[in-house]
Amino acid sequence: MSAALLDVRDLRKHFPVRRTMQGLGSRQIVHAVDGVSFAIAHGETFGIVGESGCGKTTLSRVILLLEAATAGELRFDGRDVGGIAGAALLNYRRAVQAVFQDPTSALSPRMRVGDIVGEPMRATGTASAAERRAEVDRLLKVVGLRGDAALAYPHEFSGGQRQRIAIARALSTRPRLIVLDEPISALDISIRAQIMNLLRDIQDQTGTAFLLIAHDLAVVKHMSKHVGVMYLGKFVETGPADALYRRPLHPYTRALLAAALPARPDGAPVQPPLAGELPSPLAPPSGCRFRTRCPLAEPRCAEVEPELRQLDHGQHVACYRV
Repeated sequence: MSAALLDVRDLRKHFPVRRTMQGLGSRQIVHAVDGVSFAIAHGETFGIVGESGCGKTTLSRVILLLEAATAGELRFDGRDVGGIAGAALLNYRRAVQAVFQDPTSALSPRMRVGDIVGEPMRATGTASAAERRAEVDRLLKVVGLRGDAALAYPHEFSGGQRQRIAIARALSTRPRLIVLDEPISALDISIRAQIMNLLRDIQDQTGTAFLLIAHDLAVVKHMSKHVGVMYLGKFVETGPADALYRRPLHPYTRALLAAALPARPDGAPVQPPLAGELPSPLAPPSGCRFRTRCPLAEPRCAEVEPELRQLDHGQHVACYRV
């Protein structure tokens, strides 16, 4: 991987919660993100997959500085951005934008599209009013909308068109990284490919890096150069997308792919489906966090947590049985 634009090192985000039982309060910790490391190179896409509740969205909120990290290091273009404020924070907001899952809730129904797309430029002071209008017209064309869309309101557009508006807004500060948090999961199947192709075209033209968070493995494979598979706040496997999809190593990765991809022609499943539910992040299992659902678990899996270790083809996997 080339020099990193975003470098995440042993990042952790824990939430204290208080439970009340028989009148007595007990303080517990939710281990939402618990020691995650990865890097995103300039102009590349890093994809993160995993079940709901594994910590993907919390991780994205920490990267967007919407949540403060409990521990670890977050470096952007070589600079530690933990605890930044003032002008440094404003510059980071310009450089790192986001596109969220539901474009309906992400766009203000009381604002015209032109004001929505131009709002980040106004908030960060990157353009005059005339420059904002010209840039809004340009961006609407880039995402495949007509210039007169600037005068309309979000409810006048379809779901796919609203997501195009959200993408135009994210592009308005000319960011170097865009966090894509389930950007197509709320859209009709018929237009998902259009939005994915639009994002790839934008990346080819602008060199913008993407952090893609999704539960759809096919989307991540199509978009990403490198992939991290997340389970209960940790990565269990990372590596180049081609290698990881061609030869998944961790039992959890194999189970995800078996559930998402067609079975063999003879009808036999590639691997038995996952059993049980995701354990609570309030009390993650000892040792390997996946062991309570793993068909290959053995006694040592409960004793010491396996670390991510590098194997062939650039893959890293946290499993004793690989």
